[in-house]
Amino acid sequence: MTIEIELKFLVDPNQIDVIQQQLTNLPHRHTPAVKLANHYYETADNQLRRWDMGLRVRGKAEQYEMTLKTAGQEIGGLHQRPEYNVPLATSQLDIALLPDNVWPTGTDISALQQALTPLFSTDFTREKWVVTVGSSEIEVALDQGVVSAGEHTTPLLEVELELLTGQRSDIFALAYQLAELGGLRLGWQSKAARGYGLAQGSLLPAVTPLMQIPVKPKATCEQGLSTLLTVLVRRWQLLESHWIGGDNQVLPLLQQTLLAIRETFTLFGGVIPRSVSSTLRQRLLIIEEALQQKKTDAQGVCFSVDWVSGQLQLTELIVEQQWRQAVNARQLKRLEGSFKRFCDVMLSRCAAELHELAAETLLANQRNVTFLRLDKLTLAIGLLSSAYPIEQVEAWLAPWLLARQHLVSAGSEVIRLPLATRPLAPFWLTSNTAKDSLND
Repeated sequence: MTIEIELKFLVDPNQIDVIQQQLTNLPHRHTPAVKLANHYYETADNQLRRWDMGLRVRGKAEQYEMTLKTAGQEIGGLHQRPEYNVPLATSQLDIALLPDNVWPTGTDISALQQALTPLFSTDFTREKWVVTVGSSEIEVALDQGVVSAGEHTTPLLEVELELLTGQRSDIFALAYQLAELGGLRLGWQSKAARGYGLAQGSLLPAVTPLMQIPVKPKATCEQGLSTLLTVLVRRWQLLESHWIGGDNQVLPLLQQTLLAIRETFTLFGGVIPRSVSSTLRQRLLIIEEALQQKKTDAQGVCFSVDWVSGQLQLTELIVEQQWRQAVNARQLKRLEGSFKRFCDVMLSRCAAELHELAAETLLANQRNVTFLRLDKLTLAIGLLSSAYPIEQVEAWLAPWLLARQHLVSAGSEVIRLPLATRPLAPFWLTSNTAKDSLND
């Protein structure tokens, strides 16, 4: 077994020559393009998918290899998962050659073998460079081809960076170099995930509303922070894929998600130094300004250097837990403390700020500033409320969200935030049904 650590990019076809030239300029060993044929196997009830496994047979120049990838982790395009590789004498699948312990206890291997059939395939040419970056050797593969499932196909054009030896941080160093060239965006879906989507008739998962982000019970503050940022970067990339695929309706959701990322850093401003995220937050503001332009072009924005580098920075921050390099002893203690306790304190602060906003006399020309304050605070309530039933959270937020709608149509020069009903008692102080009430 090996642990594959890989960073994946999707490529603008017009940028291929530039990327090839950049890789040639680095210290490298080059392998000319070869054809690879890959068949992925599954049962009729998607048993492997439910186990979070991917199983394929790869053919190259009459040589064959079976690969099983098991449950791992994907954050922002960085894929880390265990894989098992077994040479085969022919193209025929034979899972009996894999170690018995890769399967869940009690698996009937013979019955599983009989149930497996080809579901989709990926056929592409792969050109490789093994480059030296820092103290590491990184294999860079340029893949050009198609993903096929029955009569359906979708283009495949990717650059994959795989760490062979050395430090994970060097993968990010190379990724930043390539991102500066333009024409790249991070690939959060594996080839297998794209194949499953094609076979099932839906290339992308559906977009759900952003309200609560589930955080495991008894999480530390640091675990809560990592979970929030991980879910938000995944949401950013999912919405990006929908937008670049032609769905302009997701544009407000993209803006909301970027605002939620910045608001997460604001909420944790007393726990991790602002310097940790300052460059990233500046990039996010640049991106948000680009999204507000009347003639916003999805292709241009999503392949821009700021967009891709912002996602890379956020991914590296999460994976490497870079805040630990900057915190003092007091902040470290807070990071290791209760996430729920932190949330309850911050919920009270957000609620107090909302009530202060409602008491202020507002000028009509300050309406956009008020909208932004309201959006940040209501987003924060959702981000901090994972320990409580969603119904309680939505009921508490309802008057504030309704007030925002009314404020849009308010015509007078001097206005107040129009609260139609009195907000309920704070659910974080009165609820007896917290999902992780033992966390304290």
